[in-house]
Amino acid sequence: MPPALLTTSLVNTLQIGSLYALMALGITLTFSVMKLPNFAHAEFVSAGAYAALIISLAGVLNPLLIMAAAFVIGALAALLSHLLVFKPLEQRQVSFYTLILASFAIGLILRYLLFLLADSFNLFDLRIAIPLRILFRQDSLILSNLFAWAVPTSLLLVFLLTLLLNRSPLGREMRALANNPSLARVIGIPVERVKNATWLIVGGLAGVAGALWGMQTAVNPLMGWAAIISVFAAAILGGLSSFSGTILGAYVVAFSENTIMLFLNYSFSLDLAYKPAIPFIIIIAVLLIRPQGFSALLRRGGDLKR
Repeated sequence: MPPALLTTSLVNTLQIGSLYALMALGITLTFSVMKLPNFAHAEFVSAGAYAALIISLAGVLNPLLIMAAAFVIGALAALLSHLLVFKPLEQRQVSFYTLILASFAIGLILRYLLFLLADSFNLFDLRIAIPLRILFRQDSLILSNLFAWAVPTSLLLVFLLTLLLNRSPLGREMRALANNPSLARVIGIPVERVKNATWLIVGGLAGVAGALWGMQTAVNPLMGWAAIISVFAAAILGGLSSFSGTILGAYVVAFSENTIMLFLNYSFSLDLAYKPAIPFIIIIAVLLIRPQGFSALLRRGGDLKR
């Protein structure tokens, strides 16, 4: 593979992996704290992207304000999903599988609400309209201000979330709830407050990821769903409990989808249409060979369960 193509693929890996990490941490949080693999997470991403798109079309071109709007809408979508659906179901002590089906149902409802919004105002396949500037260009490698926003913002939010988990009272309460919900109630931890805060964080991060994703590609109601399998693959690589494992898993998935896929295409003429199969292969391989993923190797790296 030519060096220029390799460099471009590695830059894409860094950018896409950072966004996968931002989304996958929400999956890890909801699974650890709420014991729920939430497939509606995809629509929190899409909702944040549409909030960012609408506010940018209204004339707000400051990326910080755009991401703030996406955070708020993503957080509200997640919190309302919990209060209106997941919490009542938990109170009825429904099965784990019922909660998974409920997450699919919430995702479908949100997705088609976004379709109605997009259809009513012709908001299909539009890019979030921030001014595009080329920062670096060499051969096929082009770095724009979108890269300068996406990667540092994702890494900063991941770092802040890790600090929250390990250094704050809320983080300690979340870890206690993840380890033993019954004991957490007995020792006086405000479980519902912690759950509400967790959903706000999960949805907010997903919304910001959607905004950053929409700055570099077209926004449509299916954009979150298109990425959700890759995001779940990253979270599963992290053992669904380790922050550091999830982050590493996100970059492994992005590297596989970009650099390895390009290498196979260049060296063996493997069609790039097989790229969507990579996260499925990763999920099956991890579940068969090492279900705990990277979590056992990175035990001190921000686990929710210790």
